[in-house]
Amino acid sequence: MALSAIAELTLSSLSSLPYLSCSFTNQITTMTNHLQDPLTSCFNPGLTKQEEQAEEEMISMQALKITSTLAFPMVFKAALELGVLDTIAANGKDAWLSSREIAFGLPTKPNNPDAPMLLDRMLRLLVSHSVLKCRIVETGENNLTGKTQLVYAAEPVCTLFLKHGHDQSGSLMSIFMVHHSQVYFETWTHLKDLIQEGKDTFSSAHGMRLFEYIGLNEQFACMFNHAMSGSATMIMKKVLEIYRGFEDINTLVDVGGGLGTILNLVTSKYPQIKGINFDLEMVLAQAPLYPGVEHVSGDMFIEVPKGDAIFMEWILHDWADEDCVKILKNCWKSLPEKGKVIIVDIVTPIEPKQDDLFSNIVFSMDNTMLTQCSGGKERSFSQFEALASASGFLGCKIICLAYMCSVIEFYK
Repeated sequence: MALSAIAELTLSSLSSLPYLSCSFTNQITTMTNHLQDPLTSCFNPGLTKQEEQAEEEMISMQALKITSTLAFPMVFKAALELGVLDTIAANGKDAWLSSREIAFGLPTKPNNPDAPMLLDRMLRLLVSHSVLKCRIVETGENNLTGKTQLVYAAEPVCTLFLKHGHDQSGSLMSIFMVHHSQVYFETWTHLKDLIQEGKDTFSSAHGMRLFEYIGLNEQFACMFNHAMSGSATMIMKKVLEIYRGFEDINTLVDVGGGLGTILNLVTSKYPQIKGINFDLEMVLAQAPLYPGVEHVSGDMFIEVPKGDAIFMEWILHDWADEDCVKILKNCWKSLPEKGKVIIVDIVTPIEPKQDDLFSNIVFSMDNTMLTQCSGGKERSFSQFEALASASGFLGCKIICLAYMCSVIEFYK
């Protein structure tokens, strides 16, 4: 239940209603017989007049929903910036609060006397997206009965968007803020240029590629690294529950390991493992020290530290195929015979499905890679097989699924 709501949040609530399909011949026949009837978007002689009207209304509602899609992520972003979810959570698991109680419980108290009334409008939208729940209660104001107000409580998904949540269960707050940052928004406006002219979208918007930008913008780099750390915690905790491939490893290299969050989780469960957290020097400058984890700086396009196994979570999807092959060939060189690369990444289905949560997540992520990461993409299993073969590995296999991510092994 929580996962469905998470997906609806990180995807800006772009779920689809089924379209009515009909043949061109049926359209012409029906139009001939009903020229005096009000026109609808599609005619189907198998439907009654009432059913046709219901279909037309459904399609119109879908179109109207698309036109107002931006409202939800912007309201949710403002709620996170204000500390709305943290304020509700601070009052306890079963707390029900009015908009006034929430407004004046925020970390920064509003100067605006209308804040509770305005905030209430935001809270109603969050209820409609299953972030919060509400109920009507009598206020008892001035000892009068019959006057009511809405009070609000958190749905389970809120725990994954708390400011200080990622130390325990992983927080998606930072990655939501990155995906809805001005940096990303400016890049999205150049997507049409990529299609029409082949121009790199991030470079068109910012004059350089994403990882160059991160290297030069300290504030955005800090936000980006914490976003990766928070989301990695949530995914990795699930991986460690179901994946047994770490049990016979002595030295594990996390390529592109960021702040070392993943290796800290792995070595906490498997203390026999020596963890090598491998990333750029500028990234490791922010990384805390963890027992059993050594931070090693370097460039994965040049060389990768040696280990029994190499781990990569959400790394290959940042890069074009030729870049992935370079990285994987360096991994192959650093592994012993029968060594393996463990990859945690999304595996795309052969075809998208309508009104399907997994398809929504996968193809929204793929379009984020298309827009923000030059050449980056989510891949099908056959595309992972092609990468393994081109890099010298004997084969690859999907071992298990952690939320929407597959755990894949490449074998030397």
